[in-house]
Amino acid sequence: MNKKIRQEIIDRLLQSNHILITAHRSPDGDSIGSQLGLAGFLDKRHIPFMIVNQGEIPDKYHFLPGIKMIRDISEIEPVEKPFDTAVVIECSNLERIGDVRRLIDDKTVIINIDHHQDNVSFGGINFTDTNAAAAGEMIFDILRQVPAKFDAAMATNLYAAILTDTGRFHYSSTTPYCLQVAAELLSFGADPVEITERIYYNLRPQVVRLTGMAVASMELMLEGRLCVLTIDRAMMKATDAGDGDTEGIVNYSMYSKGVDVGVLFTEVENNRTKVSLRSQNDIDVAVIAAHYGGGGHLNASGCIIELPLERAKERIVTYIKERLNGSV
Repeated sequence: MNKKIRQEIIDRLLQSNHILITAHRSPDGDSIGSQLGLAGFLDKRHIPFMIVNQGEIPDKYHFLPGIKMIRDISEIEPVEKPFDTAVVIECSNLERIGDVRRLIDDKTVIINIDHHQDNVSFGGINFTDTNAAAAGEMIFDILRQVPAKFDAAMATNLYAAILTDTGRFHYSSTTPYCLQVAAELLSFGADPVEITERIYYNLRPQVVRLTGMAVASMELMLEGRLCVLTIDRAMMKATDAGDGDTEGIVNYSMYSKGVDVGVLFTEVENNRTKVSLRSQNDIDVAVIAAHYGGGGHLNASGCIIELPLERAKERIVTYIKERLNGSV
């Protein structure tokens, strides 16, 4: 079945006159790498496209080939030539693309490519695979259907997508097939040392300082089973960090021995809080995120809650404690 859908996607792309490529708000490594990998394929075939997202691109991804092709929706004027196809990557529902929705009209054919378990199949063409380690793996499978000729730039972007969404091949989503795909991307020119160093070991001082402040805020609850980190606007200002600089900091909530669930609360605005969730083993934080309108994976999920920081913390920590005490 997946092979048939992949071929349907390729056929649609090759027939398209103007393609929109987008992903969820506040794009991460998987969504960015996947978009750029697909863009490389379209560019080789001279198919017109635009990559448009809502949200700042984290500085650590600025080295990726073609990164300047990605535009923020705030910069986009009404397009003269409408999009006949929209490729939506890593979104469980269409609302997750945020303001980019205004570029999609009733005549636009939506291709939905996602590996989240809560995807609602909102596209005209839906390619969903919860067994895939990353959206980058799914893009690789689609392009191999042609078969596409992968150059070093495409390989680098797709490898970065898989590397980041598997937590450097640490998460339980890492499969033998995922590692096979990664190996093939290396054979096409992706440099694993450079990519890993640029993403994880080449951070701006602002990011390191912000990470330190977030770790210093650590609160351990439920006898160490729950770890909470906090970033408020004062921390952002003190470190001169940008919104994209918070990506990945939630992972530090899982570093303490005995932690089952980790949470990072980030104050976005006075009455808006971003919640990032991580967990161990079979504890499903996607259920927690979905309860507040978000979503994600079993062990990595998130949501935005329309509450001030402290009220958001109180509400969500209470809910998590109830679920953990219920042996979720």
